[in-house]
Amino acid sequence: MMNHSYHDERTPGALERQAYAWVRQVAAGKMTRADGLALKHWCTENPAHAAAFTEARRRWQQLGQASELVLARNPAAMQAEAAPRSRVSSPARRAFLGGAVCATAATAAVVVFRPPLNLWPSFAELNADYRTAIGEQRTLALSDNVNVELNTRTSIAVKSGRAGVAGIDLIAGEAAVDIVNANEVFVVAAGAGRSAAQNARFEVRAGANGVCVTCLQGRVQVSHTAGRVTLAAREQLVYDDKTLGNIASIDPAAVSAWREGSLRFSETPLAEVVEEINRYRPGRVVLLDKKMAARAVTGRFRLDALDKALAQIQRSLGLQISNLPGGVVLLS
Repeated sequence: MMNHSYHDERTPGALERQAYAWVRQVAAGKMTRADGLALKHWCTENPAHAAAFTEARRRWQQLGQASELVLARNPAAMQAEAAPRSRVSSPARRAFLGGAVCATAATAAVVVFRPPLNLWPSFAELNADYRTAIGEQRTLALSDNVNVELNTRTSIAVKSGRAGVAGIDLIAGEAAVDIVNANEVFVVAAGAGRSAAQNARFEVRAGANGVCVTCLQGRVQVSHTAGRVTLAAREQLVYDDKTLGNIASIDPAAVSAWREGSLRFSETPLAEVVEEINRYRPGRVVLLDKKMAARAVTGRFRLDALDKALAQIQRSLGLQISNLPGGVVLLS
């Protein structure tokens, strides 16, 4: 757990340094639940703390967005990879801590990418009962009748009922639920909907574009502000805050490939493949050539060998691949 001292907050810049220290720890994916509670307490005990954290987070995100733009417009910035790390880390760190985006384009691009981008947990995620890190998967036996498997970057809160565990709140990520003749209905709440079953196998994934519910076995009732539907085996639907999508047939083997340690794609646009791979590996894969975004990818790739998968994709589509520090891979 991070040891944050408050005795020097009157020193100019001390509060800012504390906020940036929290920012770096969160962005690096090293927060435990205890750290999350400590951060929440630090932000709520003084409005100045919350303001400092919000500003540090905003600048960090801006640096990440700016660095992607720099790399897209100036591929020569990749040459910074060859520079000794000691030459770029200290000036960039001073520029970041000082709150000024004044490093060179190449230095900023390399250093900003070192912590994983787009991995900013909300307070709800930090206070979840269970969380998985990048590439981590975890199986939980919530009762004698219910097992829940958490995919990468997943956060859940467990809800209790009269006879034990009544369900979970899926805060972020993806969970597979296996229920065998439970005494009570087990409910997965995600976004604006709730998925309930007593004897079924189903998966729920919460992402930026909505929530996807897939029934693999049995029947799952999905309740939403826009209506209620029942999914049978091999059926799937997607909903967002306002609408409940149509039921579609799916291939269970493809949908649940992650539970077997792999990803399967069939004529999937490259942009979607890159987005999916980014969920499972530290760093970030950046597709610089947007004209290639719609190119179709078909294949099965091991989750423990995603860099090999990227090499295969690069060869099959005739792309250029460049590796930067911090697990950053540029496809062009």
